[in-house]
Formats: sequence, C-alpha cells, structure tokens
Amino acid sequence: MRKQKVLIWLFAGSLILPNVIFGAFSDKFNTQNNENRELAAFPEVSLSSLGEFPEAFEEFYKDHLPFKNALVSLNNYMDTSLFRNTKIGDVVIGKDNWLFYLPSKDGENAMADYQKTNLYTEEKSREIAAGIAKVQDWLYGYGVETFHYYVAPNKETVYTQYMPDKPEIIGEGDSRMESFARYMAENSDVEFEYLYDYLDGYSEQYQLFRKYDTHMNNLGGYITSEKITRDLTGESLPIEKIVIEKGEKPCRGDLSRMIGRYEELDDDREYGLSDFHDGLHYKVKKEESEGGEETLKVFSSNSSNERTILVIGDSFRLRLEKFLPYRYQNAVFVRIDDFTPELLEEYKPDDVVVITVERDQRYMENLGEYICEK
Repeated sequence: MRKQKVLIWLFAGSLILPNVIFGAFSDKFNTQNNENRELAAFPEVSLSSLGEFPEAFEEFYKDHLPFKNALVSLNNYMDTSLFRNTKIGDVVIGKDNWLFYLPSKDGENAMADYQKTNLYTEEKSREIAAGIAKVQDWLYGYGVETFHYYVAPNKETVYTQYMPDKPEIIGEGDSRMESFARYMAENSDVEFEYLYDYLDGYSEQYQLFRKYDTHMNNLGGYITSEKITRDLTGESLPIEKIVIEKGEKPCRGDLSRMIGRYEELDDDREYGLSDFHDGLHYKVKKEESEGGEETLKVFSSNSSNERTILVIGDSFRLRLEKFLPYRYQNAVFVRIDDFTPELLEEYKPDDVVVITVERDQRYMENLGEYICEK
C-alpha cells in the first residue's frame, strides 16, 4: 500500500510540479511563439460554452505546455543530429543547412508546387485569369492607369540545388505557376509575371533568399524592386552598379525558429546596399501594424517621379519597402488582407502592383474577394 501511495504522489507531482515551476519562473524560460500560426487563447468560461470548454482548454494547454519550447528544441535536435531527418513539420532541412518551408494544406501547398503535382486545368486557368482581369478593370474604374501582378517564386524553386534528395520531384515539365504564367501571356492582356526566370538569372551570382527564412534578403528585394521600377517607369539601376556589403551579424529567420534552432544556425548574413539613391530620401508618413507586422505604410520622397504607386501583397511586399519608395514621390504598401477601396480614394494611385508568393495560391485564385468584392 505504501508503495502505491508513493507512486501516486510521484505521478501527481510529475503533473503539478512542472506547472508550478513554470508558472513561478516563466520569465526565465523561452516562451516565444515559434510556430507559423496564432496559438490558441484561453477559452471563454460561460454557461453557454461549457460543453466546448474541455476541448478548447486542451488546445490551449497543448499550445502553452510548460517547457514546450525546450522540449521541442530537444526533440528537433535529436531528429536532425541523431536520426538525420530532413523534414520537421513543414520545414525541410536541405544541404548546407538551408531551410525551406513546404506546407501541404488548402490554399497554400508548396510541397505540391515543388513536386509539380498541382497543375491547373485549362478551365481553372481561364477562371483565375478572368478574375484577375476583373480586378484590373475595377481598378481602372478608380482612375488607376497601370496594373501589374507579380508572383514571387518559392525559395525552393530558385535554390533547388540545396534541397535534399527527398522529397522528389514527381511531375515532368512546367510547374503550376510556369504553366499558368504561359496561359496568361497567351490569353490575357493583364501584365502578369512569374518572377522565377528573372530571379534565376541572378541566383548563381547573388544569394537572393535568407538561408533560415522563407523570404528574400535585401539583394532579392532590390533586384525585384528595380524590375518593377523598370516595368512601370522605364528606368532602373542594375545591381551591378551599386555597392554591396556583407553584414557581420547573424541573419536568423522564421524557419530556424520553427525547428528550435534559432540560436544555433547563425552563419547567414544580410547584405547592406548603398550608392543607389544619391540625393534621394524618403520618410514614412503613416504606419499601421498588427501583431508585429506592418499592415499599412505610406512613404513620401523627393523622387522626380511624381506618380503614386500602391503595392498590395502578402509578406513578400515587405522587402520592397526598402527600395521602391525611392522611385516614387508617394508609395503606399498594404497587406492584401487589409486592403480596402478607401485607399484608392484617399491616395489616388497611378500605378497598382499586386505581389504574392507562388505557394499561397489562394490570393491569386480569389483576387476579387481580396480587392474589389470587399
């Protein structure tokens, strides 16, 4: 009987003690959200929601488990260092520790993009093209003069050489986005461009993406910005003519955080660029943010280009904010989920650019819902 009591107390202590210690010293432990999603909040307690409370509380507790980050970090270390796994969750670990984000879910399927298993039918391509054309006509109704849609390639599309042997590429020929871009070129008057071919031309000479993040670095951002500038204004300054300096501090990223290796993976560097805006400067007049991400930023500069540009996009628009404002006297950047028609009335843009990443096809497939049907 005594042995049973001891075991019961040990079991109860193993459940209670970690919560007590973590609660008392939580500020001493890593409690940062390392997942690419919003963690579950503590559920509402009320008579009307009493039936859903147990399940909701379980989701909350799993997301806020004591010492969760330390346990995940240890597990991921064992997976990568001992068992040599190349995929943890949605993160693929490539050669030279390059990290890639390949989720497989509705509306965002980078794995299918990479394996070329999700090509559009001609009917689907026609439907998407019609939706983009509808948005263009709607923007023209607000006085917009020029509209361009750009799709930024997935990181693994540009740097396939750093991907591991598995997952394998299954399909042959063009990818979903390559085939759709060709459809747009042959069947639509919308200025639509998939930026893979353009960026691939620079990818051997320059590192365009961060090793441990899903996004471009400053080099990729500059090259993309100058591509857009040339398309819209006819002028640009090639990257070969500016000064590039490699930074000294580690350039970490969201992917290393997602696998619990944020501090250890520290060999990547960001690049500083100069001599591309002599005599030009800009300032931010208005800025709104949500959860740490800027949702709306308005720039003004002393550029000789008196036109106003509105950039609507997902997180890939953020890297353009460092460079495009030098090319326009007025530049407005807004997260696509936060776009409203009132922005067209307030800022009266001459040029509108939409930029979204290859893997997140929900924006391109349903552009009207995010732009003109709000």
